[in-house]
Amino acid sequence: MFLQTVLLLLRAEGLHSCPQMTWAKFHRTVAEIVSPPGALVLFCGMSIGFEDPEAAQPRTGRAPLGETVTFVER
Repeated sequence: MFLQTVLLLLRAEGLHSCPQMTWAKFHRTVAEIVSPPGALVLFCGMSIGFEDPEAAQPRTGRAPLGETVTFVER
């Protein structure tokens, strides 16, 4: 939830971001370069910046709300 909050705050400031969980698979390799304290392990990374809408890269769509959320009425 912390990461989601950061992502939302970045959008509120006009920035784009992309969480990158795959870095967790490479925490040992990254640790060789950044040398974190022994008690810390890289869990994820995040790209932050401005989107380039002209970039020739595929965009992933989002599933419709009804496919991912169930509303329960009381």
